[in-house]
Amino acid sequence: MKTDLLHFFYGLWNNAPLMASFLTILITQALKIPAHYLRYQEWDLHKCLDAGGMPSSHAAGVMALVASLLYVVGPQSPVFATAVVFAAIVMYDAGGIRRHAGEHAVLLNRIAMEIYQSDVDFQDSPGVSQEGERLKEILGHEPLEVLAGAVIGAILGIAIGKYW
Repeated sequence: MKTDLLHFFYGLWNNAPLMASFLTILITQALKIPAHYLRYQEWDLHKCLDAGGMPSSHAAGVMALVASLLYVVGPQSPVFATAVVFAAIVMYDAGGIRRHAGEHAVLLNRIAMEIYQSDVDFQDSPGVSQEGERLKEILGHEPLEVLAGAVIGAILGIAIGKYW
């Protein structure tokens, strides 16, 4: 049992595409802290846990997977093709749909705040409270954040895929 578990973890450790993706996600999440400082002149260590922001760890992780698979299985592999399609969907989602959901959250939070600050009485409305939880506004990425993440992911994916 113990040797099976060791073989399992050894197999994970030697899986270059998996390690490329995980390490790249960790690195890009850590890069969000100095990127936030450069833009706002304040240190915020919580940025390494946030979705959204510069660079996109979504884009970086999937591009690292694609780039490392290029070296491990080659461009003709169905696994590589699957990863390319997966990366395109993830980056489109991170930079498009999720960003728009964040913009909607900003608008809904603003509307909720205006209603809360008005004299509207919601006591007779079932299931509606005057003050509720704010929606998370930063869900997605700007196109430049996705591009930066993709470039970082490609570079790290190539390096890890080639040398891991």
